Amino acid sequence: MIAKPSISFLNEDSDPKLVFDTSNITTQMKDNLSYPTPAPPLADVLAANVAFSTAMSDAANGGTVLTKIKDQKRALLVGLLRQLAIYVQLKCDGDAAKLLSSGFPMQKSSRTPVGILQPPNEITLTQGARTGSLNAVASLVSGAANYNWRLTLASDPETVVQTDQTTAARTVFENLTPGFIYRVECNVLGSAGLSDWSNAVNLMVV
Repeated sequence: MIAKPSISFLNEDSDPKLVFDTSNITTQMKDNLSYPTPAPPLADVLAANVAFSTAMSDAANGGTVLTKIKDQKRALLVGLLRQLAIYVQLKCDGDAAKLLSSGFPMQKSSRTPVGILQPPNEITLTQGARTGSLNAVASLVSGAANYNWRLTLASDPETVVQTDQTTAARTVFENLTPGFIYRVECNVLGSAGLSDWSNAVNLMVV
């Protein structure tokens, strides 16, 4: 996973916590060789943090006007920190250690790795449009790149008669012998590899 700075704290932090986190970021980035020319300049971020802290103290006793000023100062500080996060993302080049040295937290991956997929839980066989053919349709499997099919005789399930690979969950087997019972199975290919084979389904070809 490529490391990216998280900015969710800008919305989640209480006012005092935002002052603290901002102070930590500016301290970490000062003279940090990985971030030689912060944009916006750290001096601007520091000044905005001091102004927000002062406005927060002024608004402690209440009052609509002072609270509005405090909210405006917070919005200004948050805007500068968003810009600084973009700068950090560009300069850290996806390196987690370099990113964390900025004082910004790192985004956590919300993706769950996809393991081996389950095989289709249902296969439907019907007679094909021509004598000696079978239509096979499997239930869809999310994440499957390919569907792999194998056809055997029900009387000799160890000997594969035909195989096929499709991107859709269907195939047609042709040139089969009418009167024989055939057996069809299917597995799927996902990012982690092949699934197990599905349960076999039998049908006599006419």
